[in-house]
Parts: sequence; structure tokens; C-alpha cells
Amino acid sequence: MRPNPLLQHPGEYGIQPFADILPRHYVPALEKTIAERESRIIAIADSAEPPDFANTIEAVELSGARVQYIHDAFTHQVTAGGCAELTGLEQDIAVLLSRHEGRILRNQRLVSRIDAVYAQRDRITDPQAHALTEFWWRRGRRAGVMLPAEAVRELGAVNRELSRECAAYRQELIRNAHAHALAVEGHVALRGLPGDQIAAAAEEASRRGEPDSWYVLPLASSTSQPALAHLQDRETRRLLLEKSLGRGVGNEERAARIALLRARQARILGYPTFAAWATEEQTAGTPDAVEAMFHRLAKPLLRAAQQERRALEAAAGHPIQAWDWSHHAAAEPGEGSRPAAEDLRVYFELDSVITRGLFHSARILYGLEFTERHDITAHHPGARVFDVTDENANPVGLYLVDAHTRPGKRGGAWTGMLRPQAHATAARPVVVNTFNIAPPGPGRPCLLETSEIVTLFHEFGHALHALLSNVRYPAHSAPGVPRDFSEAPAQVHETWAFRENLLGHYARHHLTGQPLAQEWIKHLGRQHSTGVHMLVEILGAAAVDWAWHTLPDREVGWDAAQIEAQGAARWGLDAMTEIPPRYRSGYFDHVFHGPYGAGFYAYLWSEIIAANLVEALEQRGGLTRAAGDLFRPMLAAGGSRDAMAMFRELTGLGQPRIEPFLRRRGL
Repeated sequence: MRPNPLLQHPGEYGIQPFADILPRHYVPALEKTIAERESRIIAIADSAEPPDFANTIEAVELSGARVQYIHDAFTHQVTAGGCAELTGLEQDIAVLLSRHEGRILRNQRLVSRIDAVYAQRDRITDPQAHALTEFWWRRGRRAGVMLPAEAVRELGAVNRELSRECAAYRQELIRNAHAHALAVEGHVALRGLPGDQIAAAAEEASRRGEPDSWYVLPLASSTSQPALAHLQDRETRRLLLEKSLGRGVGNEERAARIALLRARQARILGYPTFAAWATEEQTAGTPDAVEAMFHRLAKPLLRAAQQERRALEAAAGHPIQAWDWSHHAAAEPGEGSRPAAEDLRVYFELDSVITRGLFHSARILYGLEFTERHDITAHHPGARVFDVTDENANPVGLYLVDAHTRPGKRGGAWTGMLRPQAHATAARPVVVNTFNIAPPGPGRPCLLETSEIVTLFHEFGHALHALLSNVRYPAHSAPGVPRDFSEAPAQVHETWAFRENLLGHYARHHLTGQPLAQEWIKHLGRQHSTGVHMLVEILGAAAVDWAWHTLPDREVGWDAAQIEAQGAARWGLDAMTEIPPRYRSGYFDHVFHGPYGAGFYAYLWSEIIAANLVEALEQRGGLTRAAGDLFRPMLAAGGSRDAMAMFRELTGLGQPRIEPFLRRRGL
């Protein structure tokens, strides 16, 4: 038999050998590397040498690299639309890893050694070693290593059940999203939709076996669907939004079980709620700080939304419903010359936005160069691979981009690591940006909405954070910072998407190459100061997340609609039903499968931080090398330094101020 490719030494670029990996390789490779790691952990725990940083903390940190390498490969393949055989392994692998982590953290001899090093941490003079010691001690404490044996057993059972429920939630979401696409008969129902999107809807209908006269609009992961801005037929808009809102009914009870299990985790660990546990390590620090932010933001956001609703109703001549808002907002005349969305799209072809927009911004700011590699196999055939070098042609890492939606692919946009940068493991970063842009069909260009361009720049900001990481240990590798800070670098980079010096480089007519008109460039430059609709959507989703994760551990009949309504009412969002939350309980993958449980508030919290950072960077010219040189040390430090200490150094402020955020959003 051929050797398992996952157990071979990584190649020159550190990326997993996806061309050779089969689904049957994953479980044996994980079982072997888990056994090897646990043997090393036992050796560390049973060592006769007095515990110190090198023989305990550093040794534990470096013991898990091979397990993580295999798990990262699996995660990327299964979320990219892996085959049914891969998807079928997800729950088993989740439980396998959960048990493995539990056995490590329950090794009391190891815990004692970590405690002994932590007690002497003031003698550790190297800042990264000191930070890693604190990281492992906190991780053990927060995982319950100091609990009595009975509580440890109870926590282990809860963790295993939670792993199964979260994996099942995502699998149901994938199935449900496919089933809830909107099918309509006749292209008249789609009038206003760009021609390439109508053609794509016809092809989607054909793939699903619908008759020739039918069209299918797949659903985006969020509540609000991009097609709503274009569709002129009000009934079609209503049906599309109702399809979106109707997803995930089968997941609502599962969301309640996940929230209950998390509340039980928190209770066992000594916290009143899961939100109290989750915020402890964030820059927010406490649930009270998060709720204070909700209070500060809700009133100005709702006031601005009410003003916009009145203006839209005056222009439309009828009350604005949830399915009307984005359509009429896109049609509302603005200050000066305002191009129609369809007129803009022809200037934003996907490849140009990536290679002449994203990559050029990285060249301006940091001197990075991107060269496409066709000899390296990615985690999915639809992904592209780029070699990243610095201005002196020194290797930096690999950047992968997986742009298009496909059956079985997790919805939304995200950034993931196939390999984290770390000097201790001699690993350069391998980072993946994943999107769900509708494929244009054979022979047609992929033209983007401005909202999709912002998403590309946002996720590319996360990728740059990872590519510029310069730390010793994997635990600190960027973007491994507090979650409510990690979005800030991405939000800084999205700010520059429509800067004049960048638009002139990548915004070109896909047929003629003609640059975007100057007055349109100025319009787009103002665009980031709008978008109250999206901000209320995000606040609404944060309220859903917060409502679930501030509940105590008690056996009650938690109803999703009731919990969502309570969360909205607490912040006054029930007065703005025309803007549903960006995600609801049945399709909130970020929270019920991903890592954002009690953390979706981070998108608003970190944008407040980002707005302060942007104003400081604008003093260096914004999208300039001078600004990049100022920002780069923060990105490079990853989690090896306190996030807010770096914020204070860069901005000169004691704490983030809300005024830059309100200015950024025109509020």
C-alpha cells in the first residue's frame, strides 16, 4: 500500500498534498498523530526534570503541529464542498479531537508542571515565552483542569455532545440552503436582475432539472439577498426574502440544544453564562462592556434607519417592507452623479479585482508580490494558489482564493489557515480566502457588486494579517488575537477598497479596458460612509447571538422565535422589523458551528477599533507605504502582544472612541 500522504513531510511550500489525499486517509492519520502527541504529552508530564519553559510549555506547544496540520486539511476540504464521504466523517472527527484535547487537559501531572512554570513566570524575560506561558495556563484553567474528577467527567460528556450537535447543525444548514433556493417561472419575474445573473439562474435551474422556462436563485448565507437590490418585481422580492427567512427550521431546536450545552459548560466551569466565559479573554472583558456598546450604538443606528425609511417611503410612494429596503436604497438618487449598480458592475471583473486590486493594495502598503502557481494542488479544484514574496523576492507564504459558490460549500465568506506561521516550526503561512460569489457561466465574465468588492477586501485583510505574521509559536500566529480585535485589521483594509489611487488601477471596463469615470470614483469613495441598513442587520444578529448565550443553564423549552424576539426587544430593535437580523437561529453558522458563540458583537466592537486605527493611519496618507510601515508591526505581532497595548501605541489613545465609527458611517 502507498503511504498515507497526510503522514509524509510537508513539501517545500508547507501545503498539504491534496492531490494525493483521499477521504479514507483522514481518520487513520489523525489516530496515529493523536497517539504520537499523547505519548509526547505523557513524556513531558512524567519527566524527572524540574519543570521550566522549554521542557514543559514550549514542548506542549510544539507537540500538536501534526494533528493541527491534518485537521486543517480536513476542515478546508469539507467546508469547500467536499464529497459525501468527507461530510460523513465530520461528526466522528469532531468527537475524536474533542476527546483528545480532553485527555491532554485532564493530565494532572501536566497541569502541575504548567502551574509550576506559571508560578515562576516573572523570571521568564523573553516576551513571547512569557505570553505563551500565560496562554497555556489560561487555556487549562478555562477548560476546567482544576475541577474535581466528577465535574471533569460531566464536562467531557458535554463537550462531546456539543461537538456532535455543532457538526450536525452545519450539515443540516448545507442541505437546507440548497433546498430553499427560489424557483420562478419566466424571466419577467427577474426583470431588473443583471443579464449575467439571469443566465446563471437559468443554468442553476437546468442543473436542478427544472423545465426550460424556470430560473433558480440560490440563497446567500445572510438574511438579506443581493438580488433584492435589483429585482423590480415586488412579489419576487417578497418570495426571495421569505425563502431566506424560512431556512433552518430544522436547526432551531438544535440551536437551543447547543446554547443549553454551552450554558452547562459555563456553569460547570464556574461562570454564570456562556457569554461571561466567552468575553473573559476578549478585549471587551465582560458581558457588561458588550451590553454598554449595544446601548451606545442602538439609538443612533435606529434613528438613522428611521430617517432613511421615511426618505425611501417618500420616494417609493408606499410603506417600505423588509423586501423593499435594499431595492429602493439602491435606486434612491444620491448627491452628485450616481451610477446605477448595473453600470458599475461592468468595471469590476473578479480577476481584475483580485490581481489588480487586492494584490496592488498589498504591494503599495507592504511591498508584497503575488505570483500564481499552477503546479500546486489546492484543497479544492476551484481554488487558485499564489506564491507570496516580499519586495526582495524572499518567500513569505502561500495565498489561496476560492471564489465561487457550489453545492455543499459552506455559505458566506471567511479566512482560514492551512498552516500558521511560526519560527519554532519553520512554517511559513498558508492562508485561504473563501467566498460564495455566483459563478457566471461558461464564457461570461464574473462581474461584482460593490458589496462583494468590500467583502473581498475585508477577507484579504485577514489574509494579510496572517501572511505578515512574524512570531515564534503557532499559538500566537496571526490572526490569532482576541476575536473582538481580529476583525479590526480586516475592517481597516476594506476601508481602502475604493480609494482613488487604487480604483484607477483595477476598476476597468471588462471589454474595453476603459477606466471608471472620475465622478463615479468620487461617488464610490464616499460609499463606505453609508450602510445603516447593514449595521442594523449586524446589530440584530449580535442580539440573537447574545440572547441565546446569556441564558443560564436550566432545562426549559427554549423557543427560537421567542428568544430572538426577546433579544430584539432588549435593544429596541423590535421597532425596526423592516430590517431583519443578518442571521437567525436556524442559519447562524458563525455562532452555532463556527467560533463566534457570544462573539458576533465583535463585528461592531472591532469596527469601532478599526475606525480609530484608520484615522491614525490617514495621518500617514492612508493607502501608502508609510501607513503600511506603521500598521505592519501590529499585524506581525499576532497574539504575542496585548492587542489594546498595540492599539494605544499606534493611535496614542487610551481607549477607542465611538466618534470615529460614527463619522465612518455618516452617523
